[in-house]
Amino acid sequence: GSSLFLKHRYGVGYTLTIVQTSPGVSVATDIVHRHVPTATCLSNVGTEISFRLPLASSTSFENMFREIENYIRGPSKYQESCSSFCQGIESYGISVTTLEEVFLRVSGDNFHEDDENGYYISRTGSMNTIIEASTYTLTKSPNSKFLFGVHLKFVRWICATLGRICTSIFDAACGFVTLFTLKFCSCGLIPRSIFWQHSKALLIKRAIYCRRDRRSVIFQLFIPALFLLFGLLFLKIKPHPDQYSITLTTSYFNPLLNGGGGGGPIPFNLSLSIAEKVASHVHGGWIQKQEPRSYRFPDSEKILADAIEAAGPQLGPALLSMSEYLITSFNESYQSRYGAVVMDDQKNDGSVGYTVLHNSSCQHAAPTYINLMNAAILKMATGNEHLMIQTRNHPLPMTISQRSQRHDLDAFSASIIVNIAFSFIPASFAVTIVKEREVKAKHQQLISGVSVLSYWVSTYIWDFVSFLFPTSLAVILFFMFDLNQFVGTGCFLPTIVLFLEYGLAIGSSTYCLTFFFSEHTIAQNVVLLIHFFSGLVLMVISFVLGLMDATKSANSLLKNFFRLSPGFCFADGLASLALRRQGMKQGSGSSTLDWNVTGASICYLAFESIMYFLFTIALEILPFQKLNLMAIKEWWQNVLTLQHDGSNDHFQHLLGSYEDSSSSIANEDIDVKAERQRINSGLVDNAIIYLHNLRKVYHARKNHARKVAVHSLTFSVQEGECFGFLGTNGAGKTTTLSMLTGEEKPTDGTAYIFGKDIRLYPKAARRHIGYCPQFDALLENLTAREHLQLYARLKGVPEINLDDVVKEKMVEFDLWKYADKPSYCLSGGNKRKLSVAIAMIGDPPIVILDEPSTGMDPIAKRFMWDVISRLSTRQGKTAVILTTHSMNEAQALCTRIGVMVGGQLKCLGSPQHLKTRFGNYLELELKPSDVSSMEIENLCKKIQENLFDIPSHSKSIISDLEMCIRGTGTISVQNISEISLSREMINLIGRMLGNEESTQMAVLPVPSSDGLYGEQFSEQLFRDGGIPLRIFSEWWLAKQKLLLIDSFFLSSFPGASFHGSNGLSIRYQLPYGEGSSLADIFGHIEHNREALGIEEYSINQSTLETIFNHFASAQ
Repeated sequence: GSSLFLKHRYGVGYTLTIVQTSPGVSVATDIVHRHVPTATCLSNVGTEISFRLPLASSTSFENMFREIENYIRGPSKYQESCSSFCQGIESYGISVTTLEEVFLRVSGDNFHEDDENGYYISRTGSMNTIIEASTYTLTKSPNSKFLFGVHLKFVRWICATLGRICTSIFDAACGFVTLFTLKFCSCGLIPRSIFWQHSKALLIKRAIYCRRDRRSVIFQLFIPALFLLFGLLFLKIKPHPDQYSITLTTSYFNPLLNGGGGGGPIPFNLSLSIAEKVASHVHGGWIQKQEPRSYRFPDSEKILADAIEAAGPQLGPALLSMSEYLITSFNESYQSRYGAVVMDDQKNDGSVGYTVLHNSSCQHAAPTYINLMNAAILKMATGNEHLMIQTRNHPLPMTISQRSQRHDLDAFSASIIVNIAFSFIPASFAVTIVKEREVKAKHQQLISGVSVLSYWVSTYIWDFVSFLFPTSLAVILFFMFDLNQFVGTGCFLPTIVLFLEYGLAIGSSTYCLTFFFSEHTIAQNVVLLIHFFSGLVLMVISFVLGLMDATKSANSLLKNFFRLSPGFCFADGLASLALRRQGMKQGSGSSTLDWNVTGASICYLAFESIMYFLFTIALEILPFQKLNLMAIKEWWQNVLTLQHDGSNDHFQHLLGSYEDSSSSIANEDIDVKAERQRINSGLVDNAIIYLHNLRKVYHARKNHARKVAVHSLTFSVQEGECFGFLGTNGAGKTTTLSMLTGEEKPTDGTAYIFGKDIRLYPKAARRHIGYCPQFDALLENLTAREHLQLYARLKGVPEINLDDVVKEKMVEFDLWKYADKPSYCLSGGNKRKLSVAIAMIGDPPIVILDEPSTGMDPIAKRFMWDVISRLSTRQGKTAVILTTHSMNEAQALCTRIGVMVGGQLKCLGSPQHLKTRFGNYLELELKPSDVSSMEIENLCKKIQENLFDIPSHSKSIISDLEMCIRGTGTISVQNISEISLSREMINLIGRMLGNEESTQMAVLPVPSSDGLYGEQFSEQLFRDGGIPLRIFSEWWLAKQKLLLIDSFFLSSFPGASFHGSNGLSIRYQLPYGEGSSLADIFGHIEHNREALGIEEYSINQSTLETIFNHFASAQ
C-alpha cells in the first residue's frame, strides 16, 4: 500500500516529545494520559519525556495541545493554585511513525511489536543461545584450502605437517606467556603492574594471530630455513675435488645414441704436399678437405689481424680461409667439429709444423688434437701404422691448503645465502606492525590504555622469540653441512652472538622504517629490498674494495658508515669468519673476536639494538604523526622558508587565520555562544569532557590548500549524556574525535577529560575512553571472543572475571553465535557490533562512537540503539559522544545535538529544542477518500445528457463526437463503457463542466510542472486513440476533490505550500510558530475532515533531517 496506508495500519502512531522546566515532574504525564489514556511513555531522560500516541486518537489532540500550550504561555487562575505548575512545560513537538518502524513491525518478531517486552524476549533468546552454544568449539579451516588451493596429496601433507608444527609452537608460546605472567608474578619474581598485564595481553594476541596466519608464519620461519637448506645443497652439487684420469681420444666426440661412433669430421688444409701425407695417417675421424681462398679480413678485428700477421704470409691466409670454411661447410655432415688442422710447409731440416684450431667449448679438444697430429706424424716418419701415442690427463689430488681454501670459499658462499634468506624475516616484522596501524587496531589498543613502551616492548619480545626459530634451524644446518668456519672451535660463540644481536638490531631498525609506510603490502616489499641491499650488496662492495690496495683505505672509512646497517654487520661478520684463515679480509687477525673479524660487527649490533629501539619510541612519542618522504620534504621547505624570510608569517600560515575564527565566533548561534560563555566562565563542575577553543589546521600542501578543519570548538558533555555530532562529510566531526582520542594533535586549544588536559596528559586522558572508530579496527584472524578478551585485559579486567565479562558483552550485543568466528568471516553489521562492544567493554565512563550503525539493517540498527540507550540514558553513568548520518539515530539516542558545518558548531541543544527553534513548519500528508461508483455514474450520465445540448461547436467536433460514440442516435447508460474520448472531446467536456484548464493541462504532450494537474492522458491518447469515459469521469471527480482540499489548506493556513503528490496521497508544508499552534492545526483539520473527504492524515513536526539539510546547505 501507500506509505500513509502502511503507517496507519502497521505504524506505532505519533511520538509526542515534551520538554519540562525541570526533571522528575508529572504534569506532562497527567495531561497526556488525561486526554489519551492509551498513550505509553517511551523515555524520560532529564527534562525531556516522550510518549507514543495511537493514530486513531487524533481527535483528542486539539484539547490536549491547547492545555499543553496554556502551560507554556502562562498559568491560568486555576493553575496558579496548583503547586505543580512551578514545574511546568517549556516546549513540545510531535512526529509521526516512519516507514522504518513499519518495516520493523512487519518483518520482525515480538521484539518489534513491543519494545519493552521485545527486549526481554531478545535477552531470553540470547541466554538460550548461551546454553546451546556452550559446547561450540572453534573449527579450523581445512588445510586443503591452504597454499593457493593446491589439492595434491603431497602438498597437503606438507601443509598439514607445517600447520601442526606451527600450532604446537604457538600453543606452547601462549601457554608460556600465561605461565610467565601469572605464576611468576604471583610468586613475586616480577612486580604485578599494568605494564606487564598489557604486555601479556599483547603477547597472547600475537601468539593467537600467528597461529592462524600460517602463511606469514611460513614466510617468517620456514622460508629462510628452506632457502638456506637449498642453497647449501646447491653448493654440494659440484665435481669432486679429486678427479679420475681420462684418456685423450676423439672417441668421446659425436657418440651415437646406441653406443659406438665418436670422432667426426676434421677440417684439414691440404694445400701442401706434406699435409696430404700426414692426413693419410690421421685416425679418429675423417678428413674434411679444405682449400684456401682469398678472404679480406675486416680492419676492426685488430687482434685476429695481428695473429694472422704473426703467422706469416704463408700460414696467415690459410687461417683466414679456415674460419670462413668452418662456417660454410657445416651442412656437409651436421656433426660437431672440435678441432681443425692447418699444416705448415716442411722445413729444410725435415721438421713439420702445424696449427690446431680447437673448439673452446670442449675442455680437452686442444690436447686431444695435438696428440692426434703427433701420432700421425710419428706414423708417417716411421712408416709403422701400429705405433701410437697415448696421452692421459690425471689431476693431482688437492693439497691441504687447497682444501682449506675451498671450504672457506664454500663458507663464504653460505654466508651470502644466509643473508639472502634472513632478509625475509624483517619484512614479516613490518607487515604485522603496518597492518595494525593501517586498520587502526594499534590506535585502538593505545586508546584502551596500552602505553607506547608496553606496545613496542611486547612486539620486540615476540619478534625476537620468533626469530630464534629460523636461527636455530640455520645453526643446525651449519652442523649438518660441516661448516666449521661458523660452528667449529672458537667460531660457535661469535656466530651465535652475531645471530642473536642481528635479531635484536634488525627488529628495532625495522620498527623505525615502518613509520614511513601506510600499506602493509608496500612495506613488506620495500623493507625486504632495503635489508637485502643494505646487507648483502654493501658487504660485497666492501669485500671488493678491500681486495685492491688502492681502495683499502677508502674501504676502512666506508665501513664505519656501512656498519650503521644491521644487515651489513651481520653479513660482514659471517664473511669475516668464513675467510679468516685466507687473509682475504683486511686486517683479519687470528682470533674470531678481533675487531676486524667479528668484534666490530658485534659491538655495532649491540649498540644499534638499543639505539634504533629508542629511536622508535621517540618517533612514537614525539609529534611526528604521519612520517613519510613528503612530510620530510615539506619540513625541509619550511626550514628554508624560515631562513630566507626570518619572519613569523610562516607560523601564522601554519596556525591559520585567527581573524576567521574571531569572525565566526562573533556570528555564532545564541545557544552555541551561551555554551562557550559557560565554559569560559568555568561552570563545568559536572562535565566529564569539555573542549576549550579546540582547533585543527591542515597547512597547505602540494595540490591542497590550507584548511581549517575545526574552528575553536567549545562545548561540554555531562555524565549520562549522549551528545550527537551531525554534519556532512568533511565537516570536522571525525577530526574532533581524533583529537579527543589522541590520533591527531590539536593545532590550538585543548580538551579536558576528567580534568586531564589531552595535550599534557594524553595517556591519562585516554584511559577513560572507549572508542569505536568509523572503520572497524579489527584484526582479521582474531575471533569475536578473542577481541573482547584482548581489550578486557587491556582495560584491567581481572583474569578470574574475564570469561564472565566477555560472555556478558557477547550476549548483550547478540554475538554469541559468532563468538568463535574470525572477524574476517563476520558480516558488516556484526563487525560494527563487535567494534561497539570493544568500545564498551570494561565499562569506560566515556564512549566515543563514530557512525556505529553504518552497514546495519534496520532491525540490527534498532538493537544497537537500545544497547547504546541503556548505556547512557538508562544507566546514567556513561557519557556518549556519537557521530552519525542517520537523523533517526540521533533522534532516538541523543539527549543533545550539535550540527557542525565547515568545522563550526551551527546549533546546539536537545532534539526537541532544535525542532522548536529551527523547525518553523509542519509536514502534512493526507489521503482523500475514494470516489464512489455512484458519483462516477452520475457524472457519466450528466456528460451523456449534455453532449448534444452544447450551443456552439464546430463540425469537426461533431464528427469527432460521432466517431467517439461509434454510432448514431442517443447514448444509453448501458453503453457508456463504449464511449472513448479524444483530446478535442476532453477539452470540450472540460469547458462544459466549467474547468477547461484542468483538461487542457491533462492532455498536454509535455508533463505539467503543477502536481495537481500532473497526470497526463497524452500517452494513452496516442496509444489507444482515446480515453474511456468512465476513466475520465473518475479522474475528474478525484481532481475536483484535490482542488477543493488544496484551496482549503492554502486559504486556511497562510504560507502553506503544496509539496507534491503520488496519486494516492498529497503532501503540504504548513507554517508553524508564531500565530499558529498544533492545537489550532489539528482542530481545524478535524472540524473540516468530513467535508473535505479526507480519509486519513498525519502531521509531523520538522525532522532533524530537514534542520540538518538547512545548515548543511551553507557549507
